[in-house]
Amino acid sequence: MLMFSCAALVQFFMSYCRSLLLSYAEIELSAATREFMGIHSAEVTGSNFYRLLGLARLAPSPADDKWEIRVVSLYYRIVRFAGFLSKPIGSAAQSWVENQSNLCAYFAAAALDRRIAAVTTR
Repeated sequence: MLMFSCAALVQFFMSYCRSLLLSYAEIELSAATREFMGIHSAEVTGSNFYRLLGLARLAPSPADDKWEIRVVSLYYRIVRFAGFLSKPIGSAAQSWVENQSNLCAYFAAAALDRRIAAVTTR
């Protein structure tokens, strides 16, 4: 029974993270944010995640999105660990890991965009 509960919790967590990432993927980054980041929206990759997350954490928070940032940060670490474990398996798993990492980085960029927009519109 405990294993079933843990598996259900993990499945719920993964589903929640994916839905959160997909909702943030719909946000178009402003020109000011792209200039501030020094990258274009098409260039947001998983390797930029920690840098973008650090910038988002430095910016003042207009809303309480700290929980979402923590959840996505944990999800990113899980995805990267899964990528490490799946290297011997093949390229299909690696492409999934890269796609999920890119979504996490775009989430961090969109969170930064929201925070910059809140400061500049005051």
